[in-house]
Amino acid sequence: MSSPSANPQPGTAVARAGLAGWPLVALLAMIQFAAFSDRFLLTLVATPLKQALALSDTQLGLLQGSAFALPYALTLPLLGIVADRGRQRGLLLAGLSLWSAATFASGVASGFVALLAARVALGVGQAGFGPAALSLMTQHLRRDRLGRGISALTAGATLGRSFALLAGGAVLAWLTARGGLTLPGLKPLAPWQALLVLAALPNLVLVILVLRIRPPPRAAASAQASRGLPGVSLRSALAWIGRRKAYLPHVAAATAAVLMTQTLTAWAPTFYVRAFGLTPAESGLRLGLLVLIAAPLGHFAGGLVLDRLRGAGRADAAPLLLALGLILAVPITAFASLSPDLSLSLLGFAGLVALLGFTGPPGLAGIQILTPQRLRGRVNALFLATVNLAGFGLGPLLVGLLSDHLFGEAGLGLALLAVYAPVGAVGTVAALLARRAWRPARRRRA
Repeated sequence: MSSPSANPQPGTAVARAGLAGWPLVALLAMIQFAAFSDRFLLTLVATPLKQALALSDTQLGLLQGSAFALPYALTLPLLGIVADRGRQRGLLLAGLSLWSAATFASGVASGFVALLAARVALGVGQAGFGPAALSLMTQHLRRDRLGRGISALTAGATLGRSFALLAGGAVLAWLTARGGLTLPGLKPLAPWQALLVLAALPNLVLVILVLRIRPPPRAAASAQASRGLPGVSLRSALAWIGRRKAYLPHVAAATAAVLMTQTLTAWAPTFYVRAFGLTPAESGLRLGLLVLIAAPLGHFAGGLVLDRLRGAGRADAAPLLLALGLILAVPITAFASLSPDLSLSLLGFAGLVALLGFTGPPGLAGIQILTPQRLRGRVNALFLATVNLAGFGLGPLLVGLLSDHLFGEAGLGLALLAVYAPVGAVGTVAALLARRAWRPARRRRA
């Protein structure tokens, strides 16, 4: 439980010394926005990058997925401990600086190995943001405002993905029209390279703003004390998970939804370039606009229906909604990927984005419902590591392998469907199993 010193009110010395309250939330949302924008820009330039560096689809899938997800997932638990020890500002500074440098390095990379190293650095740099941001919010916001603060982070993620496609597509079109860009000290950059280099520059403003964050004066002491409390070790979190039968199938279902979401984000721009002859800029602009509209609607609907079902006494609402979303995702994917008409395909894409957004709140909220307060930090770290490793690391790579070795470049839509069908089926079964185990778990907690 937060002490009074961990929740400073306006007018205190802590609030005057630096960013706190809603200005802090706004800064953290902007950093989340930048993180997701930088993370997903590679999907927009996948086609020219593949051609320039002579990459296979397998290599492209590795760069978009595993090269980021594996270091992200492996370092997340460790950096969560660093955040718990009161070093949030330092973690933000180090992470933001590292991933900005990695984004810049992606733009000047001359080969696959250099680009792979840059994506690994991006994953390590972004891993510390979640634990640091959530820890800072817990210290600076009253409990009755924490939900709205966290919702700003989730909105930042969705808007960052949309911005990478929408604004990134517009900038890429401008760079393509002028034949690239030449910056002082650098050799002439191709349009796709210039886009990545330019994306890193606004992060310098965020670094300066992070310097204004001042943690509560006794935050570090409170964190030190919390480490001595029983039940907060990683072993205790694993033991709790093992005793609750609903955890593993729920995590499996949520992971399936995240895998489908991230795979769609990674390959959809390239799919519309190959299947309908759009330029990368046109693909980014169209898909970015659709995501900007459809994804928030899906998230809002998922959260609203979840709250209403739980208010009506449906304790198993979270896995039930996950099952519904996963079972509907496969036919909508088939509609989007196999339709010969661009307008119909884009309609299916928008529906799929909204549906996968619908699964987000039940997936994440289910973990919070199952987990007691004293274990949520460690359990959430394990959950985020798992879903990001599978979602980013496995899905895009599988589609690349299938495209290279089975369907060919023209069959990218079939590769997407071939991944989604079994993942959707397994995820649906897992959600139904979680639903069966949910009620006994809730009774034990009561």
